[in-house]
Amino acid sequence: MEKETVDQLIRETMKQAGLSDAFIADFILKVDAVRNGETGIVRWEEVGDLDPKSDEISLESIHESYPLDTTLLSKLVVIKLNGGLGTSMGLDKAKSLIPIKGNLSFLSVMAKQIEYLRNKYGIDVPLLFMDSYNTQEDSQKELNHSGFKQSLRSSFLQHKVPRLDAKTFAPIKTDVEKENWCPPGHGDIYFTMMEEGILDELLSKGFEIAFLSNGDNLGATVDPQIVSYLLKENIHFAMEMTPKTLADKKGGAIYRKLVGGKMIQYELLETAQVPKEHEHEFSGLGKFRTFSTNNLWINLRALKERFQKGNFSLSLIVNPKQVSGKDVIQLETAMGSAVGNFSKFKGIIIPRDRFAPVKKTEDYLIRRSDAYVLNEDYSLTMTKERKQKGLGEVLVSLDEKFYKKIQQFDALFVALPSLVECEELIVEGEILFDIPVKIKGKVKFQNVSGSLKKISSLSKAEFENQIISL
Repeated sequence: MEKETVDQLIRETMKQAGLSDAFIADFILKVDAVRNGETGIVRWEEVGDLDPKSDEISLESIHESYPLDTTLLSKLVVIKLNGGLGTSMGLDKAKSLIPIKGNLSFLSVMAKQIEYLRNKYGIDVPLLFMDSYNTQEDSQKELNHSGFKQSLRSSFLQHKVPRLDAKTFAPIKTDVEKENWCPPGHGDIYFTMMEEGILDELLSKGFEIAFLSNGDNLGATVDPQIVSYLLKENIHFAMEMTPKTLADKKGGAIYRKLVGGKMIQYELLETAQVPKEHEHEFSGLGKFRTFSTNNLWINLRALKERFQKGNFSLSLIVNPKQVSGKDVIQLETAMGSAVGNFSKFKGIIIPRDRFAPVKKTEDYLIRRSDAYVLNEDYSLTMTKERKQKGLGEVLVSLDEKFYKKIQQFDALFVALPSLVECEELIVEGEILFDIPVKIKGKVKFQNVSGSLKKISSLSKAEFENQIISL
């Protein structure tokens, strides 16, 4: 199929879906890059290390040197990414609507975090959600139902882009219209804010700093002293980074892009951009000491100025998928890769507490269990008891055949186990956790019988450093 024909097909498909000419033109540029051999894979020799002295600052140092200033806090807006359906967990609605602590959903907790902040400082910090076509209606309903109020709109819609045939790059056409489209990655947030007039609206109302984070990370609460630091030191872009552990093999990392040994700019490196032969290096604990949490702080004036200069660029991620047995590609960008557009960057080294995401049912079990607690400010963090024992992130592995989807998980975890003293939990085979049990150290349950077994059949309430066969 000719390039012109394909481009025309893309243009017509996106136009019919109500997408703007500017957004369509930007997408066709990305398609062109892939057509010309762009894979999104980085050149490993260009991946340089950050300088801890000049590129990083610890949250501890910020707390010591930049006191809270409520006049600066009033310049803050909080934006949460809420476009995810949680399809990897078998969900067909916004992941943020499922319960995370007791009966409280992610969305309710995020609203309570902001209400706590407003009450504590007497400042109406606004909360905005970047929703997708799939999440907006249900999420807004839940937000209204919870009684959350503000004068600013609380939602804006991210774009959608066509999935492309891996060979021809033409938009795919399946019987299920939803399957033909995909989100363009959270890097879309900047384009959307500009196009929807949100950036100008926020600036006109005196907001200067935006705190952006994933809706499934309830550790990402507002730290007012970070706002003081950013505005006093005129930092345009900051990413919260935390030391890497064995649980963080896929975490992206900020690096210095080197060409001919000279630094060109900062860049974000995501798993999908790493050459195959260097994947072990990327996922190990050697080259990258920290990884980016996707909690980022951006100066809105600097963002507007950078947009006006033109060529605002984000690294392209080419994501291969299969839809209805066909090989397709999804073209995506990550919001953290906007770092390449700013020289006034800082990596803020944070404790693990500010990073508690839920991507799989394993994460869901950890956060729902007693290893994590909802604090007074509604942040979700590891319990003090666990920290005092020197325990890090719990490592959990659940048999994908029986626990991958949330419906399966809910049916088999009728009673949540105590994980406050657990280092590692492995579950193989179909096991119903029908009574509360306590897991300590490293424990593996294996059911090789081929039929459902109940944990109660073991007639024990505590398991420590052992392998149990049912």
